[in-house]
Amino acid sequence: MTQILLVEDNELNRDMLSRRLIRRGYEVLLAVDGAEGIAMAQTHHPDLILMDMSLPILDGWEATRALRADDATKTIPIIALTAHAMEGERSKALEAGCDDFDTKPVDIGYTEMLQEDLPTVCGKVLATPLQTLLDDAHQMLTTINRPTPLTVGRFDALFPDWRGKMALIEADFNHLNALIQDHWQSACPDIEKIHTAIGHLRVLLETLSAKPAIDLGDAATALPRDPTEAATPAEGHLLVIDDRAENLELMQRRLMREGYRITTCNSGYEALARLESDNFDGILLDWLMPGMTGKEVLGKIRSKFSAHELPVIVVTARHGSDTIVEALTCGANDYLAKPLDFPVALARIATQVYLRKVTQQLAEANRQLKQFSYIDGLTAIANRRKFDEYLMTTWRRSQQEGAPVSLILIDVDYFKRYNDSLGHEAGDHALMKVAKAVSASLFRVKDLAARYGGEEFAVILPETALSDALSVAERVRATVAALELPHPASSVLPVVTISLGVAEWRPTAFCEPSALINLADKGLYQAKAAGRNQVGTLGST
Repeated sequence: MTQILLVEDNELNRDMLSRRLIRRGYEVLLAVDGAEGIAMAQTHHPDLILMDMSLPILDGWEATRALRADDATKTIPIIALTAHAMEGERSKALEAGCDDFDTKPVDIGYTEMLQEDLPTVCGKVLATPLQTLLDDAHQMLTTINRPTPLTVGRFDALFPDWRGKMALIEADFNHLNALIQDHWQSACPDIEKIHTAIGHLRVLLETLSAKPAIDLGDAATALPRDPTEAATPAEGHLLVIDDRAENLELMQRRLMREGYRITTCNSGYEALARLESDNFDGILLDWLMPGMTGKEVLGKIRSKFSAHELPVIVVTARHGSDTIVEALTCGANDYLAKPLDFPVALARIATQVYLRKVTQQLAEANRQLKQFSYIDGLTAIANRRKFDEYLMTTWRRSQQEGAPVSLILIDVDYFKRYNDSLGHEAGDHALMKVAKAVSASLFRVKDLAARYGGEEFAVILPETALSDALSVAERVRATVAALELPHPASSVLPVVTISLGVAEWRPTAFCEPSALINLADKGLYQAKAAGRNQVGTLGST
């Protein structure tokens, strides 16, 4: 982990900047004067030093010269921090040995400067083991959902226990779902159980995703002939489209005998109308029909449903390869030749219906895992990932509609003191209470409360002007104060309080959400500088 030494005597500046660095994944060491800064640099050899120039005992100029004169510390990058923006200050800092210079208060752009100075650590943000695990699971499910060449011959021979494996997958997903539900009741989910379940899933899904493309001519051996393993009415509703009544009658009778529920149509127009009102697990489509041809019908079906969402098996009396290639190229999942060899037809139909079911189950599990990955593990509200995505979505929508976006940044006052005096377990309990109070203060579904990092929270207010956002912020502040959580180490009140920064922005094509975050952060700085337990703002743009 990249280590940064911050040498700053002002408690407020030290607190604000260290929090922002920790939030971005850096390990921060703190020193309050030049002499202490030199000692810590010699002991820890940090990757970067942020040096306030106006320090007691030994100022930043002398401390920098001393560090440059020491072989052990002379190569450590040093960035000077000063409240004076004059060019002479910059020159003086560079002459003393600093590598760069920035003025206080440091704005959000300062992080970009750090990233330029430390390119090897750009973008590396700390993640909990659970978050990493969920990312792996999400990637795994995305991989298995990619279109894979799949035919059915010799499938049982290669994977004789594939149905058993799929049953285990379903059981593991159910187990994960149960754990997800437990997570809403407790801030401490059983990590080992999730590791085991996800690991099991990874092995099984990777095995099943390695299916080779094999000869369609072997389809008759693909599935067991045991009627008990055929599709059941609950999972097999088929739409059969053919212009000849005798063909419809034959297929309907034979498929219903296997347990399928059948709807028949004698034209493409009727079939498309049925698709508007009914749900089907698969379609058998005659390729040669008067009026609207099978090719035209398939094109309209694929404009609304993917091959994974609704499998289509083309039925044709033409046995030439050109017709088969045309059908598959247009989006058919498989084909059957007339007159139908029903054992082969039943095997292919059962495979397509089953694959659709499995794909839907995987998609739903993927959705639930993704949703879970948006929840903060401690507070059970939205996490930083969800905050970033929702802010970008809101920002783009507001650009199109010309609506304002407001943001509230929240910091628990003197939280480090709280942890030091009452312990980290009490600190976690306090953060959960504060998160619940923040969330309870929002009355619109489109408003989002998120844990921004550490003891910081954020609220995104779409289509909200500054005046309304200030009212929401004051309501949040009062709700947290009303909790009356004891805080014996606070310099504000003997209970937990929060400081809030509020900003509004009307997005244009020439600005990014970071501008709104920066403005709200400055409002938060203002609130803390004015004594904490209040709302600060620099206005709107």
